[in-house]
Amino acid sequence: MTVEKPTDMQIIVAWRDNKWVVERNAAVVAAYAYRVHAIEHARTLAAEAAAQGVKCYLLIREQDGRWSERPCPRSPRRAAGG
Repeated sequence: MTVEKPTDMQIIVAWRDNKWVVERNAAVVAAYAYRVHAIEHARTLAAEAAAQGVKCYLLIREQDGRWSERPCPRSPRRAAGG
């Protein structure tokens, strides 16, 4: 089932198979060796959500298996005051 105009964007950053995987709405979009790079990609996706006018939320699965839900990270442009 697909939704023509989704109301939310789900971003997942999860430790899987010795790498950080980034997903948007349950579809893998990238994988990184370092968490900081995965979070940076999540910021880019959050900026896309903001540009599309959709709400965004972030789920993170840590290396120890714990899940946490957090607000979407601020985009690099907004964090710099732009």
